Amino acid sequence: MILKASDGRAGDIEALEALLAEGVTPDQRRTIEAELYSIQQGARGERETAHILDRMYGHSDRVAVLHDLRLPDGLGGHVQFDHLLFNRVLKRVAVLETKNFSGRISKNEHNEWCVWYPNRRQPVEIPNPVAQANRAARLLELWLEAHRHSAAFRRVEGWVIVPPTCKIDRTRVGSGTRIVKVDNFHDRWVEDVGFMDTTGFLTGLSAVQLNAVGAQLASQHVPATYAWSRKLGIAAAAAQSRAAPRKPCDNPDAGSGSVEASSASADTSQEGQATESKTTATRASEAYSDAGADQSEGGHQIDCNQPEASQEATRNKSISKATALIPLADGISERVLPDGRIAFVATPGTAAAEQLSAVCKGRAILNPRFRNWLCSSERAGEIREELLAAAAREPS
Repeated sequence: MILKASDGRAGDIEALEALLAEGVTPDQRRTIEAELYSIQQGARGERETAHILDRMYGHSDRVAVLHDLRLPDGLGGHVQFDHLLFNRVLKRVAVLETKNFSGRISKNEHNEWCVWYPNRRQPVEIPNPVAQANRAARLLELWLEAHRHSAAFRRVEGWVIVPPTCKIDRTRVGSGTRIVKVDNFHDRWVEDVGFMDTTGFLTGLSAVQLNAVGAQLASQHVPATYAWSRKLGIAAAAAQSRAAPRKPCDNPDAGSGSVEASSASADTSQEGQATESKTTATRASEAYSDAGADQSEGGHQIDCNQPEASQEATRNKSISKATALIPLADGISERVLPDGRIAFVATPGTAAAEQLSAVCKGRAILNPRFRNWLCSSERAGEIREELLAAAAREPS
């Protein structure tokens, strides 16, 4: 029985598409399109795994299936479960952690995991996926204990699920490690059934009780919500575009004429207006001299109603260019963009590209047009540190 389907990302996709319809800048449009592409790709992979599990257990009254569950972890955060399977007869729960590896997964004698990719002499190190699945399983076990359901499920196990095209190095990983291809999962899950497991036919939950436990769990799901306008800086741009147009720089002659038409105190006002106009004209002149061209030659216009610091930032942005690519690790480079963001890039289709993708997910935004990852300078430090640490661990 399927008690919770995946939330999907339709809401996020709709929100981002709505932002594209607003008056956004070209840079913001590229950022939104990159985020859309990343979300759509991730949602497609989740649907494929959920489809296989639904075909296996969708019509069974012995197994309850919940997809895409997000629960509070009791520490102010949340824990994400890709897929949960509750077997009321065997009194087992499987916590499935999906990994979309395309190479050969292996580990060494120190339990350090890696993935070997074709045409690459050295493997790409990855976090321990089994430990990650076991941590999620432990959190679910605590939930069952807190809600007095632990007696109904004697075993709560974490499983790592990989695509059918992924290779598992059993000589290193071991045959008993709970990492399997998705189409082999069911046979592995029930292969070690013992006498105690069969007593669930007599003492296990009924189908109605199992449905109640699953419904209680699903009721505590906390959907992930994102304020995309604030996250991508669209709100500020929209407010600026809706603001009233600003006046151009005051002309000293026009200021003087208007002052002459004023009342008895016009002499004093005229002198102050002329002084202000002269100061404004001097600042504008200095600004264009810094850029090496005047206003008519450079093709840029500086808003004289902006503070001087803002005018300086505008000038710097208009004349800045992206830096040259700087090699960071084997097959991975970075550059600084005119807006201050950092772009990480690797040759598409290589192991370096997959390594970069694994490190950048959750920290940077993929730009499909230029096939690079964009992030702030603060996030770039985290990405750079992890890439360099992985490179240092590779044998020379």
